Amino acid sequence: MPERLQIIWTPWRNHSELLSVREWFFPQPASSEQADSDSNSRKKACNHVSAWKLRGNLPHAVESTCLLTEAVLIDEKSIEQTPAFAIRASYITAISRFVTGLLDSQQESKYKVSMYTQAQKIGLPALFVDIRHEATHGDMPNLTNLRSAAQRALTWLWEDYWKGLEEQAPALPASHGPTAALPDEAGYQREKVEGDGEEQPGGWQKWQGRWTPKPIGTV
Repeated sequence: MPERLQIIWTPWRNHSELLSVREWFFPQPASSEQADSDSNSRKKACNHVSAWKLRGNLPHAVESTCLLTEAVLIDEKSIEQTPAFAIRASYITAISRFVTGLLDSQQESKYKVSMYTQAQKIGLPALFVDIRHEATHGDMPNLTNLRSAAQRALTWLWEDYWKGLEEQAPALPASHGPTAALPDEAGYQREKVEGDGEEQPGGWQKWQGRWTPKPIGTV
């Protein structure tokens, strides 16, 4: 059986860029003097992800991390005149998109499966579904519960997605490994594959091998 070509598109130039954004989102525990630096680091990560989103194919876990972090930053930097309603709304938007996007991607049956069932299958705590339902069909959750849920969601994303990222990009087969990488005008990466002679636009990786489908949102 002939080997099939597998091409994966990612919005980041290379794996190192993804790991850098991970470090910006989740800086090491810092002293009070470093709090401002950590905030700037997380803002930098959010700005980076916003650029990635324009390129397309952004994993849901990365987008949700950005939305949740933005909500936390709005809360941390809020002034007394900032309405609590606005802060709560930013948390609700981030948490709702986190839950809905994550569970919708798990819907495999032609019949509608409850969010609680889907959440249980992937190990997502039911409290996130509770908050989404409360915000959608009931009263807006209080700020204390939203703050706690946002932090727990970020922890869940760290454990489920970010923590498992390899420190090295997945290696291509030796006979088809990239031999050159040059940034173009748009900041994308071009990779030349040995024996191929064609330059690939940034984010594309090309090699010969058996095609193995991957779940949505993984890289």
